[in-house]
Amino acid sequence: MRFHPTASRACRGLLVLACTAIVSEAHGGAFEIRAQSAEGFGTAIAGVAAGQALSYSYWNPAALSGVDRFQIEGVSNLVFPSIDLNPSSGGSVDIGKYALVPAMYMAAPITDRLTVGLSITSPYGLATETPVNWAGQIYGRQSKIFSINANPMLSYRVNDMLSVGAGIQVQYFKAKLTQAVGIAPFDPDAILKADSIGVGFNLGMQLKPWAGGTIGVGYRSAITHDLDGHLTIPAVSFPASAKLTTPDLVSLGLRQELTDRTRVMGTVEWTNWSRIGTVPVFDSTSGGMLTALPLRYRDGWLFSVGGEYDVSKAITARAGIGYEIAPVTDITRDVRLPEPDQLILSAGLSYRYSQWTTFDVALTQSIGLGSGPVTISAGDPRFLGLPFSATSDLNVTIVSAGFKMKFDNMPFAFR
Repeated sequence: MRFHPTASRACRGLLVLACTAIVSEAHGGAFEIRAQSAEGFGTAIAGVAAGQALSYSYWNPAALSGVDRFQIEGVSNLVFPSIDLNPSSGGSVDIGKYALVPAMYMAAPITDRLTVGLSITSPYGLATETPVNWAGQIYGRQSKIFSINANPMLSYRVNDMLSVGAGIQVQYFKAKLTQAVGIAPFDPDAILKADSIGVGFNLGMQLKPWAGGTIGVGYRSAITHDLDGHLTIPAVSFPASAKLTTPDLVSLGLRQELTDRTRVMGTVEWTNWSRIGTVPVFDSTSGGMLTALPLRYRDGWLFSVGGEYDVSKAITARAGIGYEIAPVTDITRDVRLPEPDQLILSAGLSYRYSQWTTFDVALTQSIGLGSGPVTISAGDPRFLGLPFSATSDLNVTIVSAGFKMKFDNMPFAFR
C-alpha cells in the first residue's frame, strides 16, 4: 500500500480502523440494529415480514395493507450491552455502552385498497468505549455510529390473497471514532468524524395462500454513503472521505393460525455484508488514496421461530428463539465491537387497553456463543507495529416498550 506523504502512522491507523469500525457490530449482526418493533422483539422478530403491525413495515411495506384507519405506533428500546475484552496481557475491559433506540410509524388508508405510511427509524448504530489507558488503545478507544432513516411507503391490496408495498429511504449516517496516537499512558486521541446522506428503497409482498396462513417477503436496498469529514491528530487535521455502501437485506416470514387464540411464526433473514468488500479511503483535498481496506466480511443470517397466545381478549403473550450467524469471523473481528455468533431469546406481552390503544413490552437476551478471538499481528492491514490478542464475551439485554393508537374521523381515514 502507498500512503499520502503527510499521513502519519497514527493517521493511517485511524483511517483503517475507522472504516472497519463503521462496518462493526451493534445489536443485530455487524452494525445493524433490529430493535424496530416491541411486538416483533417479543418473538425474536419471527414472522415479522408476514405480520400486519405498523412496525413490521420496517421489514415489509406490504404489512401496511391491513390498516383500515389512521394509526400510529411508537417504539422505544433500551439496550444494555455487556462486551468484555480480555487481552492476553491482562486487564479485562467492558466496552459496552447502553443506548436508547426509538422508532415511530404512522399510516392511513387512502382507499379501501391503497395505504400510505411513514416510518422514522435508526437502522444502524454503535456505541462502545474503553478506558483511556488500556492494552489495545492504539486500535480503539471510542466508537459512535448514528443513523436516522425516513421511509415513506405505499401498500396496495391487489385482492384478498395478495398485497404489495414499496417505499423510499432517506438516510443520515454519522460516525465518530477515536484511538490513541501511541502506547504511552494518557497519549492523546486521533479522532475521525464523518457523515453523509444517502437514498435507497424497500419493497415487499404478502401472500395468503391457505386458510390462516401468510407468507411475506421484504427487501431493504443497499444505500451508498459518500462519507465526508476530518481526521484530527494532535495539532493536525486532514480532510477524509470514503464511500460506504450499507448491505441490502431480505426477510422471509411465515405466520400460521393454529386456533383462534394461537399463532406460530418463523423468519429467515439474509444481510448482504459480503458486498462491502474493500473500502478505499481518500484524502479529500488531493484525491490520493490513503489505503485500501479488505474488510473480508461474510453474509449475515438470522433464523428465528416464535409463537403467541391470546390469554384473554386484552392480553397476548408471545415468545421466540433465534440463531444469528455473525458477519465477522475470527480473521476480521476487532476491538471496537467483537461479535461472535449469537443465541437470541425473547418474550413479550401486549395489553389492549381499548379498541383504540394497545401497549407492548418485550425482553430480549442476545447471548454470544463462545469466546471470540481478536488477533492483530504483522501482515494484518490493521497492524500498527504492536501485536494484540484478546478474547471477547458478549451479552446484550434489550428492553422494548411500544404503543399503538387508532383514530376515527381523521384526515385520509377511509372508515
